Amino acid sequence: MRERRVVVIAAIAMGVAVALALAGLPLYVFPSHPAVARADLVYVIGPPTPARVADAQKLLDEGVASHLLVSVGGGMPASTVPECARPDVTCATPEPFTTKGEVALLQAYARDHAAQSVVVLTFTPHVARTRYIFGRCYAGDVTVVPVEERLDFGQWVYQYLYQSTAFVKAWLLPCAEPMSAVPTPVATAG
Repeated sequence: MRERRVVVIAAIAMGVAVALALAGLPLYVFPSHPAVARADLVYVIGPPTPARVADAQKLLDEGVASHLLVSVGGGMPASTVPECARPDVTCATPEPFTTKGEVALLQAYARDHAAQSVVVLTFTPHVARTRYIFGRCYAGDVTVVPVEERLDFGQWVYQYLYQSTAFVKAWLLPCAEPMSAVPTPVATAG
């Protein structure tokens, strides 16, 4: 009888795990890839990884926008991002260094630079939550584009757990207070 109970509990746990994994596929693994239209700004959030910066540069080269805003911080200094020295790039650290802080940074930037349409680049598991937070906290037109970055199985498991928990936090907590101004850029050439 006890063995049967253990088997039933294990089967239920496995079923729940599979159901959660399947439910997360469209959110974390295969988010929609929207068409990217002309915008006032391209914005790289999270750490400015080489893949995100390269995709942003491609959008600039295609004429999607003429300026790039890059969120730097979290232990990644702007000096490690060569693009931060260019005149068409502004690099700044949001306060706090979270997705909601990145919205607050964008609000301050948009106020000073009349940027109402923005293409936001982040890595694939973060897209759904980014769309939710920017949709809730930013009044402008935002298109969130996934950037493919290689993750191993353990990283995917971590992202499922982290993003799911962070969704709950985003739902429960208010948006970050708008910044009064863009913080002094950590690096800019213009």
